[in-house]
Amino acid sequence: MPLNESLPAPLEKALGATNGHSDDIIIAVAADLTPQGSFGEEWLVVTKDRLLVYEPDGARPTLRLDLRLADLNSPATDSLIGGGALQAMVNGETVELVRYTNARQRTFSRVVKYLADVAAAHKARAKGEEVKEEPRLAEDPDEQKRCPQCRLLLPDGTKACPACMNKGRVIVRLAGYLRPYWKQSALLSAMLLLSTVLGLVSPYLNRPLMDVVLVPRSHVLPMSQRLTWLGFILLGMLIAQMAGQAINIGQGRVAAWLTHQLAHDLRMQLYRHLQLLSLRYFDKRQIGTVMTRVSQDTDSLQSVLTVAAQFFIAHVLTLIGIGIVLCVLNWHLFLVVLIPAPAVAFLSRLFWNKVATAWQRWWHFRGRLNAVLNDTLSGVRVVKAFAQEEREISRFHPCSDELAQAGIFAEQTWMTVFPILSFVTTTGSLLVWYAGGRQLLAQRISLGTLVTFIAYLAMFYGPLQFLNRISEWLSRALASAERVFEILDSEPDVREAEDAVPMPRIEGRVQFQDVTFGYDKHKPVLRNINLDVTPGEMIGFVGHSGAGKSTMINLICRFYDADEGQILIDGLPIKKIPQQDLRSQIGVVLQDTFLFNGTIAENIRYAKPGATIEEIMAAAKAANAHDFIVQKPDGYDTPVGERGQSLSGGERQRIAIARAILHNPRILILDEATSAVDTDTEKQIQDAITRLVKDRTTFAIAHRLSTLRNAHRLVVLKEGKVEEVGTHAELLEKKGEFHRLVEMQQEMSRIRAVAR
Repeated sequence: MPLNESLPAPLEKALGATNGHSDDIIIAVAADLTPQGSFGEEWLVVTKDRLLVYEPDGARPTLRLDLRLADLNSPATDSLIGGGALQAMVNGETVELVRYTNARQRTFSRVVKYLADVAAAHKARAKGEEVKEEPRLAEDPDEQKRCPQCRLLLPDGTKACPACMNKGRVIVRLAGYLRPYWKQSALLSAMLLLSTVLGLVSPYLNRPLMDVVLVPRSHVLPMSQRLTWLGFILLGMLIAQMAGQAINIGQGRVAAWLTHQLAHDLRMQLYRHLQLLSLRYFDKRQIGTVMTRVSQDTDSLQSVLTVAAQFFIAHVLTLIGIGIVLCVLNWHLFLVVLIPAPAVAFLSRLFWNKVATAWQRWWHFRGRLNAVLNDTLSGVRVVKAFAQEEREISRFHPCSDELAQAGIFAEQTWMTVFPILSFVTTTGSLLVWYAGGRQLLAQRISLGTLVTFIAYLAMFYGPLQFLNRISEWLSRALASAERVFEILDSEPDVREAEDAVPMPRIEGRVQFQDVTFGYDKHKPVLRNINLDVTPGEMIGFVGHSGAGKSTMINLICRFYDADEGQILIDGLPIKKIPQQDLRSQIGVVLQDTFLFNGTIAENIRYAKPGATIEEIMAAAKAANAHDFIVQKPDGYDTPVGERGQSLSGGERQRIAIARAILHNPRILILDEATSAVDTDTEKQIQDAITRLVKDRTTFAIAHRLSTLRNAHRLVVLKEGKVEEVGTHAELLEKKGEFHRLVEMQQEMSRIRAVAR
């Protein structure tokens, strides 16, 4: 798959003269920095056997570098301030090929990956080994995230392009949520139809009321008959109104049930899908924004689907019914009524995009406000601890102001559009009075017909004005729909394999084979990790912050999938193990201990919902948590508060360990399990861990290196690579990276002791 950007004409000509055929070009990309680090353009060109770097110089490009691909070794990217450099070893020396800014980082990450594969293939051939597959340029992940029609980047985790979204399909998709409730929807539609028919009865009775009873045009009836007709007509109006109101009550009750049931279904579908998404989805989003979509956007959708749709159908039926009656009464006047219709349709279309954009901005700012609010209130203790209340108020103010301004703009836009549409619409009534008055004076129609027509006209323009405002309803609905569907259309990065193999019991062998991974693919955190862990072995991960220790844990739990290489569990690729089978046999105590807002017993039981109180107490004793729990007034029924804030750090840590113990895992992961405890508590936990790790594969991370003395092996990570592997004693004797870390920690301990 070539990576050929649009070459300048002089350079294209030069390449044709040098290489004979442009088909030989595999990569042609522009670098946006000069070798001196200033802004400028250079072109990196890779053919089947050479690497060329050109400096554009008007009509005569200058060839700055010309290297054989066979001479390139260890190609890599070097991070610089604001950008990077592409380097390679050539004949034992490091050669800087090109420099580029961060904007080109993803492109050159693909280039360096291809060059590394080419170098590996040349090395294999030099050793006489067979190359099974020729190097290929990796696909651009950004290219897959672009809309195939408009080429704009799609929102993260979705294939739906807001710019190209078919509004009709969105509405049809929304209507699909009513399918399970077709009976209730049919009943509601029948009530709407009957209510519409009954609503047309009373105005129609105005005609005989005027022409027969009150102002008879001809054949004047005796007074007694006129009084009888008056009674019957008014009784008919009363019955029609009573029946209409009774139907409206039933219609309202059905609509209320359908509205809230539909809201429940939407929330559950959205929440269920969120639970299935991978961690990478949440890494890139603020939780407050996601919460807004689950709570508020679903409410907006269900109200539009039921209330708005209900009134929309009712008004459409009313318009049709009234239109038919008006045609029967006087089709000439009905044509007069329709004169403003084209202008209304044109203006509605004209203002549609502006109104829709205004409401989309409002939804966007409301999501940002909720995100800031969630962030601040979740960290309220930190805010108080550093006396940053005014700072948070200052941070909240612009978000609230942006939301207010967006709301003002949206409402003012509509409040400007709606009166214009109303004015144009109601001009029809003036035209009817004029045309109808002329017909009445000419005695071509009766007063009763004109009054009835005017009564229907008032009923006609009300629904018509509502239908004009349907653009506002649709704008809000589609803005919410796009946000909800963005989640529903998102696919988890970590997926179940179609050929997944059930693994009801894990023995505990874990193998890393050439694993490379980065939270951003162009910035690897782990590079070519190889590790073989036998069942029952305890492995300690050691290294400076950011070396990749917690990332190793994340990959074992399959919170993320490796970009390259693979991880095997009992000889089976981790991607082929059902996630439920895998994680149900892994016990985790994370560095950031999280407890749910409930009791101590509920938090320990979270690992095993059906656990008895005896099992919970046994797990707490194994974690040396039982003693402090029973000393509390409510014992195991003690509420832990929001995120466990009513407990100390050491108490939260031990409850988390008890939760992992109750899980009875085959693979145990301890990520800084003793980081938040004092020395006495640490010893108690270490004793518990010593009992716990027996016959279990254990991975432990600890900043205090002395706590890993009992590990069978220590894996020292440095800059994402395995630097050293061995026992505690072996690594100290080696006097390498581990020895340096131990000495540094001991020095820090002496400094703290002197400071005291």
